[in-house]
Amino acid sequence: MTPIRSRSQGDDMAIRKEAKAPTFLKEVNLFEGLDNKVINKIFRIGMVQNFQKGDFILREGQSGGSLHILIAGKAEVVKSVRGSKGKSLARLGRGSVFGEMSVFDGAPYSASVRASDHCDVHIIRGSDFKAFLGNHPKEGIEILNSLIKSISYRLRRANLALSVLHR
Repeated sequence: MTPIRSRSQGDDMAIRKEAKAPTFLKEVNLFEGLDNKVINKIFRIGMVQNFQKGDFILREGQSGGSLHILIAGKAEVVKSVRGSKGKSLARLGRGSVFGEMSVFDGAPYSASVRASDHCDVHIIRGSDFKAFLGNHPKEGIEILNSLIKSISYRLRRANLALSVLHR
C-alpha cells in the first residue's frame, strides 16, 4: 500500500489506498529504459498527492527540494510578473516532471505550478531521490543523463524566447 495524500479545501489528509503497479513511471522520459524492479523502487520512495483544479502544487519562491511527476490531470507553470496574475510558461500533462532543479541546487522553486484540473502527482523528496541515485549508480547515470537533456531543452527554449524579445 502506498500513501495517497488528498487536499481538500486547503487541508491535508492522508489516505491509505492500494496502489496499482507504477506503470505510469515507465511513460516518464526520465525513467525510460529502466527495468520493472528499478521502477518499483523509485515508486516506493515517493508518495502520491491529489490536487483539485486551481490548487497550487508548488509555489514560486517556496522552499524546494522535491521531484514532482504528474500522473493524471493537467497543470500550468506560471511565473510571477509584476502588476499581473503571472505569465504562463508551459502546460503540463501526464508524465511531466517538475521541481527537479531545486532537488540539485537547493534553491526555492523558480515558478509556480497550478492544477488546471484534478491532478494526481507522484512526489519524491530530494534527499530520497539523491540517495536512490547514489545506491543505484548505473541507473542513476541514465536518469541524470535524461534529466540533463530535459533541462538543456528547457534552457534552449528560454534562450530562444529571450532572443525573440530582443529583436
